[in-house]
Amino acid sequence: MQPRRRDRRRWRGRIRRPPSPVGLPPPTTPPPPSAAPATPAAPSDDWDSVAWLLSEKDGLSKPPHHPQFHFSEGDSPSYASLFDGPFDLPEPFDALPPFFDAAVTVFSPTPAFDRTHLELLLQAAHSVESSDFATAHAILARLNQYLPASAGSPLQRVAFHFKEALLALLPLPDRPAAEPPLSVVEIVRRISASKAFSDLSLVPQFASFTANQILLEALDAAAAASGGGGLSSVHLIDFEIGLGGQWSSFAQDVAARSRAARAPPPRLRITAVVTEETQETALAAENLRDFAGGLGLRLAVDFVSVGGLGTLALSGIRLALGEPVAVVLTPAIFRLLGAPEPSAALLRFVRRASPRVVVFIDTEGSCSSGAAAAPLPSLRRSVAGGIEHYAAVLESVEAAGPGDERVRWVERTVVRPRIFSAVGSWGSDRGGGWRETLAGAGMAPTEFSEFAESQAEWLVRRSPVDGYHVARGEGSMVLSWRGKELAATSAFRC
Repeated sequence: MQPRRRDRRRWRGRIRRPPSPVGLPPPTTPPPPSAAPATPAAPSDDWDSVAWLLSEKDGLSKPPHHPQFHFSEGDSPSYASLFDGPFDLPEPFDALPPFFDAAVTVFSPTPAFDRTHLELLLQAAHSVESSDFATAHAILARLNQYLPASAGSPLQRVAFHFKEALLALLPLPDRPAAEPPLSVVEIVRRISASKAFSDLSLVPQFASFTANQILLEALDAAAAASGGGGLSSVHLIDFEIGLGGQWSSFAQDVAARSRAARAPPPRLRITAVVTEETQETALAAENLRDFAGGLGLRLAVDFVSVGGLGTLALSGIRLALGEPVAVVLTPAIFRLLGAPEPSAALLRFVRRASPRVVVFIDTEGSCSSGAAAAPLPSLRRSVAGGIEHYAAVLESVEAAGPGDERVRWVERTVVRPRIFSAVGSWGSDRGGGWRETLAGAGMAPTEFSEFAESQAEWLVRRSPVDGYHVARGEGSMVLSWRGKELAATSAFRC
C-alpha cells in the first residue's frame, strides 16, 4: 500500500507576505593596521580538532552499505510533512544577499580559504576561552580577508558564521548578531525558512517521526494499562516547542488513529517551557489550536517561562491525577539553565512528573562525541566539533536543493542562530554525556520498536539524495550524512 497523503489544511494567514528584504549596507574600508597581528602558537589539545579535514577531499566520506533493512514499496509507513498543517507560506522566496562583515575590505577576488585559516579560527576560540581578547580580535581581524562573507563551500560558510559568533563574544561596540529582532516580518521569514528546512533536510522529519512514534507507543501502553478503554486526556511537556511543527504532525497521527479505531480522540494538553512568551510562541500556539480544531481534536497550549525564575517556574506546571504525561527534552534547555544545579533540579521535576516516557532529541551534534561521559570541552574543541556538524548539515541541505534560494534562507535563519547559540553558551555544554546525565537522574534507556525503526529507514529511502543513513543504538536512533551524525533521538523511562 502506498503511503497515504494527509489532508493539507491551510494556515489562515493573518500576516501578509513580507516585502523583499532590504540589502545590507556596502562594506566599508577600515584604516590600515600599523602592523600585521602575530599568529600565536597553537594551543595543545588532547584531541586533534582538525583531523577530519586532513584528507585530500573536502567532502565527507560515504558510509558503508548496511543491508539490515529491507522494504518493499508496500511497507512504507504513513507520512505527513511537518508544515503541511498550521503553516501555508508564500512561495517562492525573495532573493537574499549574502552576509558581509561590514568592517572589512572585501578583496576581489577573495584570497583562498584553506586548513591553515581553519586552524587560526580554532586558535581564536582558544584565546577567547583564555580571556585573551586582544589576541582573539587580532586573529579574527586577520581572518576577515579570507572569510569576508558567507560564500563558497558549506565548510567556508559555516566557518564564517563561527568567526562571527566568536566576534560576538568579544567586548566590541559593534558585535555581530545572530539574527535581527523578530518583528512580524522576520517571524514570517523564520517560519518560511523552517518550512524550507523541513522540505530540504531529513533532520526535522527524522526528529519528529522518531519522537512521535515513541510517544504514541507509550500512550498506547498507558491506555492498555488503564483497561483498554482509551485515554480522555494526555499531557505533553515540551522544553523546546519552537514553531510547533512536531505537534502538528503528532496531532495528525492521533486523529488518524482515533478514526481508525472509531473512538473519540484524547484531549491534548501541551505545556511549553520557554525562556519568555513572544509573538512567535503566541503565533505557534494559536495555529496549533486552529489546526487541531480542524482535525476534530481538543488541544490546549500553556506556556511556562523560566527566563526569570529558572527551575522555580516549573512549579507552575499543573499535573492532573491519572493523566498520562510525556516529556520532550533537547540540549537547548540545559544550555539555558547553564549551571549543573538548575539542570539537576529540572531532572528532579521530570521524575516527579512520573512521565510514561522521556524523549531526548538532539539535532546539534551533542552526541557525536560518543556515549561516554566527558569533562566540559574547551571552546576550541566545541568550535571544531560545531564546524564539522553544521558543515554536514549545510552540505546535506544543499545537496537537496543546489542553487535553491531556500538554502540561503535556511543558512541565515536556522543554521546561523544555532551556531551563535552553541558558541555563546559553550560553558554549559556537557560534551555529549547526555545518557549519563539522564541515567544519573534515575532514568533508564528504552528500546525503539521495529515499526519506529522502519519509519526512520523509510524516510531515508524516500529521500531524493543519497548520503543519509540510519543506525539503531541502545535506546537511540541516529541519522547521519555521509558518516557524520546529524540527529539522534533517545527514549528513557523513569
